[in-house]
Amino acid sequence: MKIATPILVLALATMAIPLASQADPVKRDRCEHALKSHGAGRLPHDAFGARGLPPHLSALNLSDSQQDKVFEIVYPQVPKIRQSEKQREQLMTELRALSNSATFDSDKAKQLTEKLAEIEQESMFNRASTDNQIFLILSPEQRKQLAEMRQHHAEGFSKSRFHHGSDQTKKLERLL
Repeated sequence: MKIATPILVLALATMAIPLASQADPVKRDRCEHALKSHGAGRLPHDAFGARGLPPHLSALNLSDSQQDKVFEIVYPQVPKIRQSEKQREQLMTELRALSNSATFDSDKAKQLTEKLAEIEQESMFNRASTDNQIFLILSPEQRKQLAEMRQHHAEGFSKSRFHHGSDQTKKLERLL
């Protein structure tokens, strides 16, 4: 009996661990994949913060009237962004299929890449225009805060992104 009790306890614990890992004591107020994008042309759940603002503006403590103005600027852009992302994804799919086919049509590939460039150009122009409209709403102090935030992020991104690539190139050169 002394040996059977520890074995029984061990067996019960072994069966309980997988069940405990499946338990979810915290009620979730959003779907589990909330932080992921939902595919082509679809924004992630958290693309806009709790107050309906882009995340980088949430830290600026905008007044209610500023938030309303940002809302009026940003939300009409969402369908345009979605449509351009869907077009981009479709063109990329066609370009991938063309590059992986037995016959490569240079003219078709050139048309696809030109259309992709047009979509990117329009997207970047719309983004710059929207950013400027929002910038004009901000107070001088908020503009200063935004500039500091952008500077902080720019420094972090450049180091991790570009220097990593040069390390990869050096590794490849050593292998050859």
